[in-house]
Amino acid sequence: MGSGRIGARIASSLATDGHVVSIIEPSRTQVMNLPRAQVDSGEIRLVVGDGSSSVSMLDAGIEDADVFLALSGDDALNGLAAQKAKTVYRTRRVVCRVKDEGLRELYTSLGITVTSPTTLVSDVILQTVPDIA
Repeated sequence: MGSGRIGARIASSLATDGHVVSIIEPSRTQVMNLPRAQVDSGEIRLVVGDGSSSVSMLDAGIEDADVFLALSGDDALNGLAAQKAKTVYRTRRVVCRVKDEGLRELYTSLGITVTSPTTLVSDVILQTVPDIA
């Protein structure tokens, strides 16, 4: 769920590796980051709808999914969709992108892997700074 720069890059890479990829987006106008050739060829399947609705999730193939990625820019939508994928559809691996680090503990306690662009970038930068002590 989510076809911004991060979602589109991940979807393209997974599709190139031969995985079945479905993207749920609320509007066709928001999918400009997806590689047109992969969408046209069916390598990436586009489902227009709310990423947390059962109808959209079922249309995207959630019942057969090994992984569900909630990568939109909306923490609440990501959290709701991730929880639904994990608890209702029993998706084995669920990843949720959040901006609010305060949500990490809650989602982690539900068996959801949480990622935050802020934390990832901060960690990389801190690794490049020499030890000053």
